Parts: sequence; C-alpha cells; structure tokens
Amino acid sequence: MQTRNANDRIVKWIAKFSGERQGVTALLSKVTATYQIKAVFNTQVADETKIKLILAEAGTPRMLNPFYINFGREIRGFINQGIKGGQLLNVVNIAMNKYVARQLDQDTLEKIRNTCFTYGAPAP
Repeated sequence: MQTRNANDRIVKWIAKFSGERQGVTALLSKVTATYQIKAVFNTQVADETKIKLILAEAGTPRMLNPFYINFGREIRGFINQGIKGGQLLNVVNIAMNKYVARQLDQDTLEKIRNTCFTYGAPAP
C-alpha cells in the first residue's frame, strides 16, 4: 500500500474549497489554511513512512498495514491534543491494549510507539 504524499493530499483538500459562490474571504481562508494543513500532511506522511518501514522489517502482512497506521495516527492525535506525561502514557497503553485485542502484534505496536513517537515519562 503506497502512501499518498503531502502534495496529493493538499490537492484533494483544496478541491473541497472550489465553487463559484465563495468570495474573497473564503479564498483568503483557503490560502491560510493550506499553509497550516501542509505541515500536518507532511507529519502524517513521515509517520506513515516510519511505520511502514517497521512493518516491512517485521514481515507483517500488507493487509494489516492500515490497522498499524491507525494505531500510529491515534498516538499522534493524543500528542497533538496536548496530552502529556502520565496521562499520555495511560491513553497510549489503552490504545495498545485495544489494538492487541484486535489481534495485532504487541511487539510491533511497541516498536511503533517507541520508534515513531517521543513523549515524556510520567512525573514521579
């Protein structure tokens, strides 16, 4: 499964704003939002590429890639929400348990968690 690059995602995202009825305000909003979303898409592509490399090394069947990528997206979402410290560790562990319950390999999930994402240890 090939990951769409950030530019392809941007083109698709811009298409959502097309239309004759939208005025100058919408155009300015589109330009501003495009710059903001570009950074998000670049981060997504980088995360997904790292995860796919881990999965290839582990010999994981390609049909399971979307599930592992979703796990990575979920962790990135927690980090983007500003969850930190012990609370972040707790929600990541809950997500790990959820994906292990879905028959994904725990060692691979841990490698994804530890390799792709950095977050602080809980406060003592």
